[in-house]
Amino acid sequence: MQLSRHPVKATERLDDKVAVVTGANRGIGLAISTLFARAGARCVMVARHASGAEDAAKLLRSEGLEAEVDAADVTSCESVRRLADSVKRRHGWVDVLVNNAGVFLDEDRRMSPDAVDLGVVQRTLDVNLYGAMRMATAFAPFIRAGGRIINVSSTMGQLSDGSDGYGPAYSISKAALNAYTQSLAAVLQKREVMVDCFHPGWAKTDMGGPRATVDPMESAATALFLATRPASDRTGLFWRGRDPIAW
Repeated sequence: MQLSRHPVKATERLDDKVAVVTGANRGIGLAISTLFARAGARCVMVARHASGAEDAAKLLRSEGLEAEVDAADVTSCESVRRLADSVKRRHGWVDVLVNNAGVFLDEDRRMSPDAVDLGVVQRTLDVNLYGAMRMATAFAPFIRAGGRIINVSSTMGQLSDGSDGYGPAYSISKAALNAYTQSLAAVLQKREVMVDCFHPGWAKTDMGGPRATVDPMESAATALFLATRPASDRTGLFWRGRDPIAW
């Protein structure tokens, strides 16, 4: 499989920067890793199982791009700590962290907000929210000034536009991720590290399903924009494409 081409602007280069992407073995995470590598980044592709990430990394290497593979379970503090130690040992710092790993459980798709299975909620939060928190906590200490943390969110967690009640656990996890993005941004702004989240669209991935309409590379283009946009005190925002939106 080859991902579609997407032009990388001269203002969107990541030459000599280290980028860590979770959930990088497929879908949006693979698209982000590919586009970042095409923009010149040294990409660390993280997946729960190294074998899946290695297969994905071969796609990048077939284009002559730099790609490393690491295995980590974002639901485990110890696993995330080992990952951070390994990346720091090899590179010394990180410039961009993309928290992309996420789940939308089948049980959640069938679940009604008035008949909640708290186990489904916990499993969802453990990846979509706590996973991002674990990664940010482990990596923030050695993200360089000018660096970025980018959280992949969803308009399903958008409080400003109401809800149809679908996927309550997923929706809650993304609303909470948006709130966490804002609070993390407020603290890291002092170190000149910007934190943003974005809606990737209804992407053609395993999670998105067969009726999805958005090429994952379009989602990746938003991530690249956020990784390279000029330094600003406008951080902690929720983005759709190149525009901040209410959440």
